[in-house]
Amino acid sequence: MESSVKHQLQLLCPGAFQSMAAALAIAEFGPGVQVMGAGKDGGRDLYFEGNLKFASALEPSEDTFSGYTVFQVKHHDKISDSETTNASWLWGEVKKELDAWAEWDRKDPRDPLPDQLVFITNVALTPVQNTGGHDAIRKNIKAYRDRLNDPSRDIDDQDAILDRVQRRKRIAHIKTIRFWDGNQLDALLSTHEGVRRRFDAFLTASDVFTFISELTGNIALKDSEPVLLDQARTELLSDGLVYFDDAGDRENRGIPVHEVAIDLPVTFPGGGHRSTVLRHVFERGDNLLARDITAVDGPRHIVLTGQPGNGKTTISKLIVQAYRVAALKGSTALAANHDTVITGTVDVLRRLGHQLPRHRRWPLRIDLADYAEERGHKLDQSLMRYVAEHISKKSNHGTVTPATLTSWLRAWPWLVVFDGLDEVTEPETRRTAIERVVEFVNNAEGDRCDLLAVITTRPVGYTENIDPTSFETIGLDDLTPAEAVAFGTKAAQVRLSGDDERIGKVVTALRNAAQDENLVKLLRTPLQVLILSIIVDGAGTIAPDRYSLFWSYYDTVVRRERNKPTMVRTLLTKYEPFIHQLHERAGFVLQQRSETADHSTAVLTEPELRDIVWHILNDAEFKPDGHHSDVLDSIIRSATQRLVLIAPRNDGFGFDVRSLQELMAARRISDAPLETLINRLRLLAPSPHWRNTWLFATGKMFAEPRAHEHQAVVELIETVDQEAPERFGSHLPIGPEVALDVLDDGMARAWPNWSRRILAHGLHVLDAPSTFNLDRSLRILLRYADSGAEQRDAVARMMRDDLTATANRLTVASAAEMVSAIEHDLQVNERTLGLGLVLNQLASTPPPLPAGRGLDSVRRRARHQPPPRRSRPCHPWRCRRDEGNQGRGLRRGARSRPHRLPEHPRGGSSTERSCRSRAPRRRVPVPPTQIRALAALPRPTRRLHPRLTSCRTKRPSGHAVSRASSQIGGPQTARRAGTQVT
Repeated sequence: MESSVKHQLQLLCPGAFQSMAAALAIAEFGPGVQVMGAGKDGGRDLYFEGNLKFASALEPSEDTFSGYTVFQVKHHDKISDSETTNASWLWGEVKKELDAWAEWDRKDPRDPLPDQLVFITNVALTPVQNTGGHDAIRKNIKAYRDRLNDPSRDIDDQDAILDRVQRRKRIAHIKTIRFWDGNQLDALLSTHEGVRRRFDAFLTASDVFTFISELTGNIALKDSEPVLLDQARTELLSDGLVYFDDAGDRENRGIPVHEVAIDLPVTFPGGGHRSTVLRHVFERGDNLLARDITAVDGPRHIVLTGQPGNGKTTISKLIVQAYRVAALKGSTALAANHDTVITGTVDVLRRLGHQLPRHRRWPLRIDLADYAEERGHKLDQSLMRYVAEHISKKSNHGTVTPATLTSWLRAWPWLVVFDGLDEVTEPETRRTAIERVVEFVNNAEGDRCDLLAVITTRPVGYTENIDPTSFETIGLDDLTPAEAVAFGTKAAQVRLSGDDERIGKVVTALRNAAQDENLVKLLRTPLQVLILSIIVDGAGTIAPDRYSLFWSYYDTVVRRERNKPTMVRTLLTKYEPFIHQLHERAGFVLQQRSETADHSTAVLTEPELRDIVWHILNDAEFKPDGHHSDVLDSIIRSATQRLVLIAPRNDGFGFDVRSLQELMAARRISDAPLETLINRLRLLAPSPHWRNTWLFATGKMFAEPRAHEHQAVVELIETVDQEAPERFGSHLPIGPEVALDVLDDGMARAWPNWSRRILAHGLHVLDAPSTFNLDRSLRILLRYADSGAEQRDAVARMMRDDLTATANRLTVASAAEMVSAIEHDLQVNERTLGLGLVLNQLASTPPPLPAGRGLDSVRRRARHQPPPRRSRPCHPWRCRRDEGNQGRGLRRGARSRPHRLPEHPRGGSSTERSCRSRAPRRRVPVPPTQIRALAALPRPTRRLHPRLTSCRTKRPSGHAVSRASSQIGGPQTARRAGTQVT
């Protein structure tokens, strides 16, 4: 039987349904309704204390509730066509709750008990007398109470009788049980129009853009309907394209994102469960996120971090495309191309295990690098103004104003993806861009808008000043080998469509690489998988480190261009070294320029590119202004189409992939004597903007078998924080973090001697009192340990042996808590799991006494004293030596040499205090534990402590004190203990 419910409650996800239930309860009963957040709520989704008048469509007679009323929300995700099935599901949920309220002997029974219990559900209960769903559940509730009241079933078991009686008392306290079913909610939504409008994105099945004015009640928005529809349709086709940037593809063909996209793995700070980007964003977006009604605790917006080539932009385009399709699906104003993209997107989401987002948000993707480039120094203007101009440019139906968009944001849920924060590389410009984004989010929150904002960026050095109370930071994880092979296969099928032989060659190579422990680390990111597949397709060999992989990609593209009958072929045949230099110099200039405020998206103008080529030719003693001007013109003319990796961009020339720009910049930096190169690397090491370039440069040094260069890199890592007062290098070291980056890169894997030293320095991340990237550091260490038995043993041994004296115990304890979840995320080898035990042991081991303090310093000072003379032993607290010394020619209170005692048989030496009386021989050892505790005190404090202070009375002439050594065992004992007493 078809449901009579008008509003499609089944479209709401559980969180949104609970938010709607709360909004309706507040609208119906007033602000006295208390809404409980997510988490353990003791069976209370909502509650009300006091008197309220309750009526429902199922029971029209109005009841007056008094006392404590609890509301419980029950959302059925899969509504059946069978009313009996739906009612049976609801009764099962009601029985679970009654059982939980009846429990009396558990540790945390549900208290206080409600006087009334109301179930709010999207299941529609039919009111047919005796046979309808409502009456069936009422009968079940009565039978439940009757069973608790029936003693006839009791057996001769006092515990069972007691349990039944106690459960009966608790259930008897609940006087009334009522329901708000789907029919009642339908009526309430019609009554409370303000609540209904907050949920129109869920409840309305019609095309969003066709009925904007009807859905929002805003007449001003009616004129903007064609503009918003144009923007959505245009970007469905244009913004949903990705580019492989393969130089061999002369058409530079864009690929629809749904043809190649995969759902990327994501991790959370502190470890925890491993999810995916689409699942996490869709689940967050399916909730209402307006501040006054959301069921989401904590930050509602997301910062998605990922290393270069991790696929941040591609996945952000797929997210926006999914919401765009959800908003346009069902529209009659679409062309065949639009329908193709919509069908393809729905199919790929289904294949990845997802549906279209239920909560239809108006989607928008803003490229922050383009925003910064267009605005320049005018970033003080609001983002909403920029969005309005951006939308108006793509429409033939006039313009849309910022005020109209603000009304649209207040009326309808939005998704805004701010892509590429790390591409805004100049720190001051980036801070201003972050301020504009945070301002946009705060204004939306102040207006009670339902907004989900997502920022994508690199993880290190680019997340500063992003409000942690509003944004949750999550990180893209590395691809598993299986995920990498799946992506590479899909990419090859798209790139090499129809060429089964080449596709099979690439797929076979990827599968072999996934089984090779030296190559599997190159399959971590989509970009690296793509490059590897291009290299294999070009009949190249796969290099085992990151620098060699990217350089092999460049070399593959060069060889491919050399084999084509084009003008570029002629240039490469005659002038290949100069083409190499052009790439290197251009890469360095662009990398340097992108760090400044005026060039967030760095490009070279044609005159600047010509100037670089002119200097290259002139340095080689060509005559670019004369006889060889045709060579200069040919190179520039080729660059206007594409010259290997240099391609036209915006109003100039640049690299399509930033990592390739950084590769060329690294080669340019490396063109110097070793001493100069090391100085350059020392200068660049602290900069997040140059870190990837730094790794390429050091990777180039390790790619060649030159031991002196390897040693120079390792010594640079070990000393980079020395003599760096301008950045507080000794207190805020970056050396351990750099060491781990080098280790993770894999450049030193073939050199165990250098790998061990780099690992030893990298482990000092555990010395810091707090580590910002502790989660990332642990992942690198675990990946390294999991790469082989030798690496695993080295990590464990160095943790135990080298960090005992220096590691910060709180940091190690935090690492020990996080490591299990990270091991699970990375699916490490079973033997690698033992590193968690090593961390726990290290966290529980007390550090040794600092060198130069405590007993060690006492022992060292004792070696420089003259040989002790025989004397009577002194009691360390009570003796009157000062008075005894008067008869031997000393003034009262005169200072004497201190009494030095040999080593205690249990270890350590002691110094006795000034004596004031003679005492019989008596051994009074100082407990070692107290010695250790006192030795940690500051020196002035220790000097005053009676058990660590030397005697200051002057020793009488000719008086031997050697017998004092017998007090704690004598000279023989001291010698046996390993200390020579002089």
